[in-house]
Amino acid sequence: GSYFDALLNYSISYNTLDSSFRPSSGLVSTFSQELPILSDSYNIINGYEITGYKEVLNDSVLSVGIFTRAINSLQSDEDTRVSKRMFMPSYKLRGFKPGKIGPKDGKDYVGGNYMASFNTSLTLPFLFSGYDNVDFSLFFDAANVWHVDYSKNVDQSNSVRSSTGIGLNLTTPVGPLSLSISQPITKADSDSTETVRFNIGTTL
Repeated sequence: GSYFDALLNYSISYNTLDSSFRPSSGLVSTFSQELPILSDSYNIINGYEITGYKEVLNDSVLSVGIFTRAINSLQSDEDTRVSKRMFMPSYKLRGFKPGKIGPKDGKDYVGGNYMASFNTSLTLPFLFSGYDNVDFSLFFDAANVWHVDYSKNVDQSNSVRSSTGIGLNLTTPVGPLSLSISQPITKADSDSTETVRFNIGTTL
């Protein structure tokens, strides 16, 4: 279908990181919101994300983060538009194919009104000492996407998805390269998983 949106997006951040690239201490906390100014579908999106970093043994860096998003209609008799439903960002849940978890209508993954993730990783620089362009890490991800408001008959498995694995970031002259090898720990029967993910132009 066709629609018209005029939206206001803003965010408020608190940042104490010692560096914007490869931080080793501090945290960054961000609240974000999307408000409809003039729209065919009046939905509001609220989001909050916080990630902290701390240097531990042998210059290793431990990071812990929480990510949340929620979308709700401001009109009680209106459902969230299909193009506005949310899917978990792929870097927040490794070990699962992007967009292939959460509510499922027949064979289609339709996204949800709510999503949240918990992510922690331990960077181990001593494994590649002398190579400043390589980061090796161990990680654990846990996340979920849930609830749709247009039907009670949609498969809305509320299982928490989780995975663990190893990640490798490589900085090259053409941009960053990333590789992760993951093993799902918990999942729903309808989820689609993956073991290896390789990305060009992004980091884990």
